[in-house]
Amino acid sequence: MITIPFTIPGERVRVSVRRVDDGGFVGAVTELLQRSPHRVDPRCPHFGLRQGPATAGCGGCTWQHIAYPEQLRLKSALVTRLIGEAVRGSPPAHAAIPGTPLDAPWGYRQKAHFVFAATSQRTQANRSRPALAMGHYVRGTRRIIPVVTCPVHDERGNALAFRLRDAVKESGITAADVPTVKGFAVRVAAGTDEMMATFVLTANADRRLRAVSRRIIEAPGGPSSFHVNIHPRGDAYIFGRQTRRITGTERMREQVGDTAFLVSPTAFFQTNVRAAEVLGRLVIDAVPHPSRVLDLYAGSGLFAIPLARAGNRVVAVENNDVAVADGEASRRLNDVAEEQCRFIRRRVEEALPGLRQRFDVVVLDPPRAGCPAAVIDGVFRRLAPPLAVYISCNPEALARDLRPIVGHGYEIASLQPVDMFPHTAHVETVAILRRRTQTQE
Repeated sequence: MITIPFTIPGERVRVSVRRVDDGGFVGAVTELLQRSPHRVDPRCPHFGLRQGPATAGCGGCTWQHIAYPEQLRLKSALVTRLIGEAVRGSPPAHAAIPGTPLDAPWGYRQKAHFVFAATSQRTQANRSRPALAMGHYVRGTRRIIPVVTCPVHDERGNALAFRLRDAVKESGITAADVPTVKGFAVRVAAGTDEMMATFVLTANADRRLRAVSRRIIEAPGGPSSFHVNIHPRGDAYIFGRQTRRITGTERMREQVGDTAFLVSPTAFFQTNVRAAEVLGRLVIDAVPHPSRVLDLYAGSGLFAIPLARAGNRVVAVENNDVAVADGEASRRLNDVAEEQCRFIRRRVEEALPGLRQRFDVVVLDPPRAGCPAAVIDGVFRRLAPPLAVYISCNPEALARDLRPIVGHGYEIASLQPVDMFPHTAHVETVAILRRRTQTQE
């Protein structure tokens, strides 16, 4: 199969094909012969098709050329197809629930992250010289495309990031200083008026950078908290291990539904908070109250704390120490007793063998790769809860995992896609799984 970006099913195109590093092939559109009725003009000037039909632009969005209602239909169809191929007789997916207003699927990313790099700039004499740029990675590469706007970011985050970009340039920092300046992350709360900024540096020794930080902190509309993260390595990770608070609170307060959360600068928290509220509501509605709930890959308690507040007793398992610390802080903020919501900081594979109590419900929200076989076996063969709720960010991994889960005596009660990231192929799916009774088997 050859992947051809920036096309829509049913279109006729002329393409060029090249081999990629993994031995497969990828196609690039050279001419659009027959347009889909669902094709629209991309809103972002950095989107790939804006740069030319065969060019990959910013890697953040891949579906801006598809009308939004069709994006939702395609995502539901994808979940239905993949699960149907893996599990015979599985129900079709419901229509995807948008995590944004249906008529305005923009400005949904409450977290914006930009990187700095040296790019080539043409002078009046048509000579190339290195220039400092802030932007996003070009699709499929480690090259940077300078960004002047991003319509999927919350506009407050964009405004702060571009002010910092201008302050960096005006400070005298040049392309030669890029090894020191790595990036900038902004998190804008959807449910409160707080805004948290993190300047990512390889070192914090340059006085000009301190002046940049002061300028951003003291300017009107500045962040409610400002942090510096030191990331000396040249890897693909956004943050390093060391973070220092410059001003404001250690954590930003976010509101998801009727539950408050405290979020650290480098901790994972859902980027689209409104869509996270949709996910939370689906999980809460699926769990009969009161229940004994095991929440695996719990993060900072996005599901565990609301479930505990609804009257359930929850054991939450998470390996990331920053996420667990945030979860404990959020539990206390919501006046949830520890016996009502207990966090265990361990890898799920290591924690499962030691869990001897009976659970009515297991909630699983694994990373993109899905659940290891040992986790599937430990949950669905040994613990065998009457009900499981599997939240997946990767329908391919979900389809692969559901096959052995069904083999352990479970049926798929429902598949509900949620559109966390409009204008991308990404789709979240909430799968409700029920253990079959002996008579059903």
